[in-house]
Amino acid sequence: MANTLIVYFSKSGHTKSIAQQIAQEISAPLHEITTQKTYPGSYVMTILESRREFKHNDKPALTSEPIADFSSYDRIILGFPVWFFTCPMAVVSWLEQYDFTGKEIYPFCTSGGSSCAKASAKIRELCPNANVHDGIKANTIDKARISEWLK
Repeated sequence: MANTLIVYFSKSGHTKSIAQQIAQEISAPLHEITTQKTYPGSYVMTILESRREFKHNDKPALTSEPIADFSSYDRIILGFPVWFFTCPMAVVSWLEQYDFTGKEIYPFCTSGGSSCAKASAKIRELCPNANVHDGIKANTIDKARISEWLK
């Protein structure tokens, strides 16, 4: 089995709970992406802030610890809520910190309506030397779906 790391960004805790469930099912370590800025409490205000970030290419500063042994992982499971139809700029900030050459990236998202399609395309753009798999919408997930997704 590939040496796997699960990385996630979660504002409300929903994506975090899905990441924890995946970690438990496949026995992989977790790494949370955290930012210096605090996003608004309301969903609507968060969407407006994320729209502003995308419009101005404003990537928030991260407070999460760097992954010292990043090169030892060959499979990255990357989770995030969909904001403005794609991954949050915090995820973009995180992706720009590492070399993903030769790595497998499996995106998953949580969303009220959007799919992971635009986010997967964005991750492919940012990580051209990685094999970025199609992302899945994972508002709920079980062991069978995890196994099928990570084949």
